[in-house]
Amino acid sequence: MREHDASGPDQRGRRTPVIEKGILKLGLFKSVQCEIRDISSGGARIVTPNGMDLPEEFSIRIARQKRARPCLRRWQSGRETGIEFI
Repeated sequence: MREHDASGPDQRGRRTPVIEKGILKLGLFKSVQCEIRDISSGGARIVTPNGMDLPEEFSIRIARQKRARPCLRRWQSGRETGIEFI
């Protein structure tokens, strides 16, 4: 897993700062709450409890949306993780 500066040139799309709750679905029976710090049409920056390592692929359910979205982990630095919606 690589570390990455969230404001760097790899960032896709214009991100909107938010503070929203989300739920990460990490498998059939495992889910973890997270906080979404910014979001765009292509991805988001999230904060997880204790900076837990996330799998390469998982899904996220954002509180204001009705269904989970599949995503990929693109970078992680401490408690923050950049995800791409797929």
